[in-house]
Amino acid sequence: MPRTFFNTILQRYVIKEWFQTFWPSFLCFEFLIFMGFVIQVLHKGLDIIALKSLIPHIFIQAAPYSIPSALLTATTLTYGRLSADREIIAIQASGIHLRKMITPVLTIGIIFSFFTLALSAEIMPRSLYQIKLLQERAINNILAGRLATFQKKVLLEPYQIYIGSVVDSINKDITVIKYVDDYVTDIILAEEGGIEVNSEKNKIFLTLRQGEFIKPNYKKAEDVPRLGVFAETTFEIPMGGDKNDFSTKHMTIFQLFRYNNELDSELANSKEIPANFEEARIEASKKLTEHQSQLRQLNKKHKQLHSELKKSNQNLSRQKSKIDGLANESKLANNYILVATENLIQIKKESKAGYYIIDDMDEKILEIKETIEREKQRINSIEQKMIETREIQNNEIKNIAALTKSLEETEEKINVLLRKITTFESDLTVASKKKLRRKNDISIHKRISQAISCISFIVIGIPLGIKLRSSHLMIGFGASFMIILFIYYPLVVTGSVLAEDTLLPVVPVLWGANSVLLISGIIIYRKLFAQNRF
Repeated sequence: MPRTFFNTILQRYVIKEWFQTFWPSFLCFEFLIFMGFVIQVLHKGLDIIALKSLIPHIFIQAAPYSIPSALLTATTLTYGRLSADREIIAIQASGIHLRKMITPVLTIGIIFSFFTLALSAEIMPRSLYQIKLLQERAINNILAGRLATFQKKVLLEPYQIYIGSVVDSINKDITVIKYVDDYVTDIILAEEGGIEVNSEKNKIFLTLRQGEFIKPNYKKAEDVPRLGVFAETTFEIPMGGDKNDFSTKHMTIFQLFRYNNELDSELANSKEIPANFEEARIEASKKLTEHQSQLRQLNKKHKQLHSELKKSNQNLSRQKSKIDGLANESKLANNYILVATENLIQIKKESKAGYYIIDDMDEKILEIKETIEREKQRINSIEQKMIETREIQNNEIKNIAALTKSLEETEEKINVLLRKITTFESDLTVASKKKLRRKNDISIHKRISQAISCISFIVIGIPLGIKLRSSHLMIGFGASFMIILFIYYPLVVTGSVLAEDTLLPVVPVLWGANSVLLISGIIIYRKLFAQNRF
């Protein structure tokens, strides 16, 4: 019982000593990391006025980084002082095992791991989402004061452009909002302007006239800081910029797990694609673009053939009507000839009977013969026209047959292309979902590994402090910074790059930094126990 009581006193003593070092270390790291974030957002273009509303959120974002660092520093300094003052040797000499001194701090590390996990997995995403809501409120304040409604919204990363109206092809009442990562940094208002796409330079030129530069206010709608005015200005916006993706940042870890389950369900019955889904996505996207270009050309050809076929059918109909008209005209001419011939016979009969004077009879006969001859010439002309028309008709029939065949072939090619496009769209969708699935996995493991780093830092900090045998503040901070800056974070950054840019398994590359610290701590422990130098 006395030994148990003594162990409890000892553990309380170690915890008290540890917390006396932890809180100053935490405040120091929190302030340093907070100032680093502040400098970053100021460098991105955010001003002090907007920064005031974001200070609580920046503190929240800094906490998951400062807590593990403070844990390492506090652990190293605490056990370094105990080792330097020979307290560890005295405790061992009294028959108490070293683990009695290690257990409480390891327990604290586990508690802080859960707390850091809650910060990085749940609280930080909600904080980032609140930043998004703040900036949307700031934008709405600007739009509500100047644009009751807007006709168009154009996304040209990193800009969002709101157009109030379009008059004679000129954009009026323009609001341009510039984003940098999670923050709205600038807002520009202009009376009018234009957007010009330069395909050769792969740029978009945004020209604004009669405007002003203002800053977003995250609190008051009526107080909008005005920075300056301009008569005309032009922005060059590179085409094909990456779109801001807030989904992963703003989703909690449980939302990411649910999202991954949904993606798994969607991918369960999908077509298998190569293991390198990023290359498959790029290849599918390339093929899809090529086929879509071919489809546009075929659709253009199909439209042209359809137009030509329509014209040929119309011309064929006209030629048929023309032949019918010529046939009627020829029939009419033949009727004239028959009537004239009958009149000629009748006149001859009446001439023999003495009804006509010879001169009158000759004149009428001559007139009738001229009519007959004229009608015969007319029939010959009609027959020639009918031959030409039938030739045109036959040519149109052949042309219609050729056009119909070409149209059918084009439609078949279009159908084949549509099937290929559907296939590549499916492949692209699957590859994109797999990429998103991996991205979510990376985000999940980053957050968890960041939280578990609390335990890793304590595991490496305890033997490191004992090994250093120093209670000097600078030595403790120096050792902590060496591990953080030259071992842990380089491994974290390398793991993140490998996870995002290669197909290496997510777990090993993202947990590598923690594994190195844990293994190093265990090795140092073993050496310390083997040498029995406390």
